[in-house]
Amino acid sequence: MRKLDEGRRAKILAYINTFYDQSAAPPSVREIAEGTGLPVATVHRYLVDMKQSGELRYEGRRSINTPRIHKEVHMMSAPVLGSVSCGPGQWEEEDVLEYIRLPESFYGEGEFFVLVAKGESMVDAGISPGDYVVIRKQNTAHEGDIVVALYDEGLSNLKLLAREGDRLVLRSCNADRAQYPDIPVEALQVQGVAVGVMHRFSGRV
Repeated sequence: MRKLDEGRRAKILAYINTFYDQSAAPPSVREIAEGTGLPVATVHRYLVDMKQSGELRYEGRRSINTPRIHKEVHMMSAPVLGSVSCGPGQWEEEDVLEYIRLPESFYGEGEFFVLVAKGESMVDAGISPGDYVVIRKQNTAHEGDIVVALYDEGLSNLKLLAREGDRLVLRSCNADRAQYPDIPVEALQVQGVAVGVMHRFSGRV
């Protein structure tokens, strides 16, 4: 049997991975053929050969799984929903800026969204302006959780949920308590709990 061309093998594998990155699903044999300019029968023959050599899994139709895709299936897609105030409350905003992938092994299962931190009231919790804060969507929280919450007819804030006496407060994590006092709340609607934060490293020391 004639040895299959290595260039075509690499071209097919690269197309499968690129298609998955763009569509979050593997391509069909026909889509691979259209994307690579190869006949359908040729693509099928290469997929079977690559399956036998252990380069990918292939069970026909769209059941194609490369090592790259195998890693990606354990990633979750989460929308970045604009900014959230880490200072005075702001009106809730839900403009989807982009989608990012989160590793399930790190964040666990659930529904997530991401907010861009605004203001400096949470810097002592490691949340700085411009950071991406990963939020697990839920409507309950415990004291000590950092929450995204609605209060006072639609104002939204990212704060530590705390208790002062017999009432709940939203508390900043900033040593300057005079500038960032507690926010007492009568009615609180929890939208989610912060489970992680991503920030850029400047590279300078």
